[in-house]
Amino acid sequence: MTDRLIKLIALGVCLSLPSCAQDRKDTAADNKIAGKTDYQKEGVLFKLKHEHLDCSYEILLNDMPIVTYFGLGERSGLTVDLNQYILKPGKQEVTIRMFPVKKEENHFAPKLSKSAFVKIEITKNKEPMTMLDQLNARGKGKEYKWETLTYQTPRLDKPLPYIAYKTSFVVDEKDVNWKIVGWSKSKKLNNDPNLRKEVDEFYNNYKKVLEEGDRNKFLSLVRTAIDEEAASKPWDKEIENQLTKNMIDYAAEKRNFIYPCTKAELKFFGDGRVVTLVCADTLTFGDAPLISKTAKNMVPKSHTFYLHRPAGTNKLEIIR
Repeated sequence: MTDRLIKLIALGVCLSLPSCAQDRKDTAADNKIAGKTDYQKEGVLFKLKHEHLDCSYEILLNDMPIVTYFGLGERSGLTVDLNQYILKPGKQEVTIRMFPVKKEENHFAPKLSKSAFVKIEITKNKEPMTMLDQLNARGKGKEYKWETLTYQTPRLDKPLPYIAYKTSFVVDEKDVNWKIVGWSKSKKLNNDPNLRKEVDEFYNNYKKVLEEGDRNKFLSLVRTAIDEEAASKPWDKEIENQLTKNMIDYAAEKRNFIYPCTKAELKFFGDGRVVTLVCADTLTFGDAPLISKTAKNMVPKSHTFYLHRPAGTNKLEIIR
């Protein structure tokens, strides 16, 4: 589920609300549902910084999307955490897909220009590390952040409608102190003739849960995604508490859905084991078909998530 904020909020809600605490049992299964995940208190955090010029683009790590941009304007200096997409140490595959730039709300350029590029920088650092820790490290001549990969797409010789590049980096075994399954053991989905119907039903149910503001149903839908992100990332307790304090009511806040997507398509990732829906309309191209706002916050929010079918089941679940 790429809507990182939703997951962090949901995590804070379940850790803090009395109703979650009241439901806790002694069994391991019930503890997991109640939010008692094995959170990392410290460790290595991998991050990707990205920028671009004159293009739309997708960045994938191990065939899972971590950045998708089909909007207007340019973006630079934005970062995304990578730990939850690193399922095991060793070589990590990065794919950059470039598309023509969006010129107006309903218009894309026909081709990529020669000036188009995407630049990424992947770093790792120890967490948690306060500003004082960083200053002390610098004062003692010690590093607190290490560059892992820097890559910029080559200059185009001629305008093209689409181009993709691949690169990679290596993660040391000592830097991975988490164990998550992700989509590695999930069933293949891209040859299932009944998949579209099941995906549509899942999206309709997800929309209904948010429209009704049903906190418990929402948490059950995103539980696995929350657990795996929490298990793979070192958490700063102050940040966690602040998220909980500021956004504890998010999951219970009723949402109105806007910008109906008249044409949504299945898109596969994770070597065919993960699926999502994306809009093919020019206005909302590349976005999830669920876009909402609330009475308190009129800024539209795109609800992007990724589904898989775990081994041993025939039911779709949110994995990211």
